Amino acid sequence: MQIIAREMGTCETAFVVRDGVHTRLRIFTASAEVPHSGLSLIGATCALHQLGWIDDDVSGHVTWTTEAGLFPVVLEPNDGGTLYSLVLKPAVFIGEYYQRGKVARALGLREQDISITGLPCEIVSTGLPIHIVPVGSLEAVRSIELSRSAASEIVRDLGFGDLFVFTCEAEHADVHCRMFAHDFGIPEDAATGSACGSLIAYMIKHRLVRPEPRVRIEVEQGLEMGRPSRLVVEADVLDGVARSIRVGGHCIMIGKGRLSFEAGDVVG
Repeated sequence: MQIIAREMGTCETAFVVRDGVHTRLRIFTASAEVPHSGLSLIGATCALHQLGWIDDDVSGHVTWTTEAGLFPVVLEPNDGGTLYSLVLKPAVFIGEYYQRGKVARALGLREQDISITGLPCEIVSTGLPIHIVPVGSLEAVRSIELSRSAASEIVRDLGFGDLFVFTCEAEHADVHCRMFAHDFGIPEDAATGSACGSLIAYMIKHRLVRPEPRVRIEVEQGLEMGRPSRLVVEADVLDGVARSIRVGGHCIMIGKGRLSFEAGDVVG
């Protein structure tokens, strides 16, 4: 599976494996297997649904087994198509990362571009730890050029090095984001579902959204890559804490093919 993922060269490659009652998903980047990926869970559901392997009655859900646990994807009719929404784990706030200077150097920004927000760099998990980095302006986010050597210092500190950057200045949505995960072989990701789930929990905690019982934001990502995506993120709010987090959107099948192997061709 790792060899195939490396050959495919996409951000993530998902393999569907039958595993008893539930359908198991194993997810690989070009360099490593990862326990969870919102994009892969939603994309796999969409692909199987469009191929006719999931019932055309889209009023239900599919539950996937991953290394990080069980994750349902809900299918709902929407605007003449299907909205695929991943139900995430409750958010866990793992801790703040106080080395803003290191983060700024890794992103090619000034430390002031981060500190001006008055918000912390914080690690949040809704199934996978995500390092959330607030930036004060859209201009600064657009200007980011990742330094792998500087980002490696963060990997040494935390054990992982993904950087999910956001600003509340956006072009056509509520939030503008970029995701960098070079240590997983992903220079930049066009859509990151699990990170958006962590982001809405972060925004609720730090009062960046209105204090309503149900919060909904739209996230734009991938614009700098020429691969624009739009994700819808929702959460219930109880006592200032995000509950029942969902992230999803519409999906498009952009290609399909067939891989053939002969005995002895692939050596693990």
